[in-house]
Amino acid sequence: MSQRVEESERLHELRGLDLLDTPFEDRFDQYTRLVASVFNVPTALITLVERDRQWFKSLVGFDRRETPIEESFCAHALPLDLLYVPDATADRRFHDNALVLGEPYIRFYAGAVLRGPTGQPLGTLCVIDSRPRELSDVEKWRLMMFARIVESEINLHRQFDHWSLGLQHRAMYDAVTALPGRALFEELIANSWNQIESGGRTMTMVHLHLSNFEILHSLVGRAGCDHVISTIAQRLSHDVYGDDRIGMLGSKRIGVVMTAAADAADDTLERVNTLMRSLAAPIEYNGVRLTVDIKAGISRAPDDAHDVETLIAHARMAAAEAQHSPDGVRRYSSDVQRAVARSHERHYRLAEALRADALDQVYQPIVECGSGRIIGVEALARWTDGEHGQVSPDEFIPIAEADPELRRLLTVCTLNSACRQLAEWREAHEVVPYVAVNIAGEELYCEDFADMVAGLIAQHGVPASHLVLEITEQSVITDVGTAAETMLEMRVQGFRFAIDDFGTGYSSLRYLQQLPLDILKIDRSFTQLITQDTTSHELTSGILQIARTLDLAVIAEGVETEAQYAVLKQLGAGHIQGFLLGRPQPAQAITEQLYGSD
Repeated sequence: MSQRVEESERLHELRGLDLLDTPFEDRFDQYTRLVASVFNVPTALITLVERDRQWFKSLVGFDRRETPIEESFCAHALPLDLLYVPDATADRRFHDNALVLGEPYIRFYAGAVLRGPTGQPLGTLCVIDSRPRELSDVEKWRLMMFARIVESEINLHRQFDHWSLGLQHRAMYDAVTALPGRALFEELIANSWNQIESGGRTMTMVHLHLSNFEILHSLVGRAGCDHVISTIAQRLSHDVYGDDRIGMLGSKRIGVVMTAAADAADDTLERVNTLMRSLAAPIEYNGVRLTVDIKAGISRAPDDAHDVETLIAHARMAAAEAQHSPDGVRRYSSDVQRAVARSHERHYRLAEALRADALDQVYQPIVECGSGRIIGVEALARWTDGEHGQVSPDEFIPIAEADPELRRLLTVCTLNSACRQLAEWREAHEVVPYVAVNIAGEELYCEDFADMVAGLIAQHGVPASHLVLEITEQSVITDVGTAAETMLEMRVQGFRFAIDDFGTGYSSLRYLQQLPLDILKIDRSFTQLITQDTTSHELTSGILQIARTLDLAVIAEGVETEAQYAVLKQLGAGHIQGFLLGRPQPAQAITEQLYGSD
């Protein structure tokens, strides 16, 4: 059957298979040996036909790897499925062919066309003899079937190469962002390193860390996080230029490398600030507006590092400390290295302490403003490390809340201690105070949180109404809807919720209306200035009015003087908490205040 052959397309496919001018391969040679035996011929070939030559990928009974195209029988076969020449001396196409008139004196030829992955003819599987022969229809069919087997080998090889290239690409490039993966990124940096070693230029590594990745994952899952990371990568791609390089340093970490003349190194710091402003914009995903919290660590060569590995490591250290910077950006220094080492040690020792339930708990009274009666206490975790002594909550609580496992351990330890103390008071006394426990807002995004808390109070036999769960406004701002759902579910069981540090966040009123709250705690920054600053006085009065409108109980925190107490009482604050009425103290001291020494 004759077929039209587009020579340019045919040659493109042939050359794309990377078979031309390659060594012999047993996977092809075994077929030419088998075909020569089955057809009882001295010569069998696998040929590939180029524009000006015929090249043999495999051969039996022939001593040349190629012949000119003018001598090729196979070129005549390409428009067909099978070319069959019983006697070449009697065929006007071949009777004066050099291979007929001279070695190997071809008289008989039969060639079945081999086709590539898209059907383009590549060459033939052919059998040759120096004497005329006839082929039966069955023999022709057999030759074509052998050709199909050789085709499969060619195409399988091509598919394997394609898979191999795909695997190499996936190994070198990130599947989500299409940016170079860490190994390739480091190689690209290394290729530019000679500019630094030769002097006169600097290299700045910016390590960008999506620090609220776990929160986002709990809100929108893996697909949503992939969308966030991909969007960040796209924004970076628009904002970098020239010799800059971007690459992945982890699933939630992206690196940017900037090279500059030594006298222009400080300009890169302004460029980092520009990048941070671009990356700070919220990202929409399936109708959810996601807050992007990115920290940036900076290290520079040759000042901060003398090799690529150290440059990256120092930038990561700086990123870890950037959480303490107002703008979320930190440059590497020896102080950063010491702080990171200290933080790592604290993390390890805190994990050990939490797993051993070795943290202590103290309680600060919450007092009814009019009567002075203690109606509740706030549970506060304290950690005394065996080696370093007392560790400030301002230091260890952020360490715990940054790690989902430690955050949950801290939550369980604190709740467990509170429930245990409530159970002890309930067993000995008829009237007991409620216990307020601080909860990281991220816990409200966890599906098992409500069940976990319900299990703890059941274990200790404590009513849900005796627990108040305190959350900060900022910690639920990422997804108010999900937080509200969890809180409503728990409120049905009897738990109560307080919003802590009210007034320090933004859009506070909107969140007050959305969240199912029972108590509003006025931040100490208002209370401590209430007798000195008119603005603080007026704001506190306004907050109290809002609370009354929303039917929320109010606790004013940070009360330290009688004057503050008097003003709050006059403004109508229902409850107060602070050093004036009691510092955080062990449960035994609270028990004595509540019930006496008996």
